[in-house]
Amino acid sequence: MRRYTITLEGQAFDVAVLDNPRGERVRVEVDGEVFEVGVEAVPVVVEASAGEAASTVAPSATPKLSVATDNTVVAPLPGVIKSIAVRSGQEVAPDDELIVIEAMKMDNVIRATRMGTVGTLHVTEGRQVAYGEPMLDYAD
Repeated sequence: MRRYTITLEGQAFDVAVLDNPRGERVRVEVDGEVFEVGVEAVPVVVEASAGEAASTVAPSATPKLSVATDNTVVAPLPGVIKSIAVRSGQEVAPDDELIVIEAMKMDNVIRATRMGTVGTLHVTEGRQVAYGEPMLDYAD
């Protein structure tokens, strides 16, 4: 079971994913109340390390569970954080390297998609991350 705190329109909710999110429906508990919700797979573009071609992965059984905003960078695939190229307060531009996730013996570089200032880092090197897990927030 995975637990999250999400904020929607300024209100925080405690959310637990009760089922293994592999199907089209999943049970979630929101502030003590259980709901069955639909989930859908989303394609993930993964940038390969130097010398390897980038690929688009369409995970047929990997639902998007997190709500990603312009201010949060989430893990596009499960893996281990190999390196973190930024620190809180650092200015970044589009295509700057943020984090490298190692998955299936490949280094997957996660790059900034916009200009901004790094806020909170939610991960550390060597830590395992799940698909859709928040890795860092922009401060602006």
